[in-house]
Amino acid sequence: MSNLTYFDAHVHANLMDSPLNVARSSHDAGLGFFTCGVTPHDYLELAPQLTQDNIRVGLGAHPWYISDGRVTQKDIELLLELMEQTSYLGEIGLDFSSRYCVDGLQDLQVKAFTKICARAAELSRNDQPRVLSMHTVRSVDTVLDILEQTGAAQECVSIIHWFSGSSEELQRAIKLGCWFSVGEMSLKTKRGREYAKVYPKDKLLTETDLPSSDHTDIDSTYIVDSLKRALLGLSEARGYSVQSEVMANAAGVFGV
Repeated sequence: MSNLTYFDAHVHANLMDSPLNVARSSHDAGLGFFTCGVTPHDYLELAPQLTQDNIRVGLGAHPWYISDGRVTQKDIELLLELMEQTSYLGEIGLDFSSRYCVDGLQDLQVKAFTKICARAAELSRNDQPRVLSMHTVRSVDTVLDILEQTGAAQECVSIIHWFSGSSEELQRAIKLGCWFSVGEMSLKTKRGREYAKVYPKDKLLTETDLPSSDHTDIDSTYIVDSLKRALLGLSEARGYSVQSEVMANAAGVFGV
């Protein structure tokens, strides 16, 4: 493992005002990160820029963008082609909130996610599984069904970002071998703190999900401060310092 102190397993460099400046300062801050795109074009833009060894760039198709048409079927086909270039996929997944499921949009999301998971399982190798960072709002069981049906549950590293499902869904996800990336916001609720006690220690990662809006001016220090609060919350919930195991997990998944 490198000399990194923190790793953000779900951040959005595509929404940063200056992702290159954040990348340049990240190593001195002891920070590594996995930037998750919301369209495949984010990957095409950022992958040539963010080449540092402490950074991984994800290829994504966010369910919100699929539902509102900003990610088209042509974009999904592009993503499937680009998957041969990278092991890292994110942000992908499903969102069954009412606003994203009208007029057949749920089916549109499911079809896209199923194609992505099937291709990820097909491309995975034992020494290089595809890594998936997944959005699962009100859709955990369907996400898990698709992971099982496509073989991605067995072949890929499936990370649920900001888990917000039921306790029954959590137990199913754990049994299926899913990973969990946890940020400070998810630890602000009583349920989030209870879940933090039971995530498997060898499947636990930290995240920020920053920034929350486009063209946001943030820096590495801002990300690190959020990760520190997440680590503190996880450590308090679990009764011991989680930092060393979280960083060991990040090293294993992301090779940092």
